[in-house]
Formats: sequence, C-alpha cells, structure tokens
Amino acid sequence: MSKQFAEVQQDDFMKFGGERPSYLQIEDALMALGGHGVAGNNFKNEMVKLAGWTGGALTTYAQRAEVAQNAFNRIRGILPSVKTADELKAKLEVAAAK
Repeated sequence: MSKQFAEVQQDDFMKFGGERPSYLQIEDALMALGGHGVAGNNFKNEMVKLAGWTGGALTTYAQRAEVAQNAFNRIRGILPSVKTADELKAKLEVAAAK
C-alpha cells in the first residue's frame, strides 16, 4: 500500500461529520488488505490489537483515545510500506516486541 495517511489525533475519535478521520481510512485499508467482509474485519481487529489496542468488543476508541491513537499511528507508519497482510502482521509483531 503506498497511500499515506494523516496522523491520527485523539480528537478524531470524538468527531461527527466533516472530513473523514484518518483512522477510518486506515481501518478501510486494513479491511481491504485482509480480504473485506468478515475476514477483513477480523484482520483489522487483529492488527489494531497487535498494534497496541487493549479495548474489548464493546469498548469504543473514544473511551481509550490515547491507546487508540498510539495503535493507529503505529499502523499508519508501517501500512504504506507493505503489500500483503502477512507482511503487515510481521512488521507489527516486530514493532510490538520493541
């Protein structure tokens, strides 16, 4: 993926209307990389958790905005340099180990 994403800010998780926040664009890219549909959604959830998200299924990003911001910005820094789901997963695993 060669697309560049704007830096995710904590306020992005609380915005309604206006320009689409970067984290939603990152989620879309993750779902496309993971295969769309259920598989894409599962891949997105796995990558966000691997990047540091600690919330459960009922936890919104706004409830843990700092954690969500850090996770999405970690993905944001890696996503443009990968071409496959496996490549992204491997790079996130290395980043998480640091």
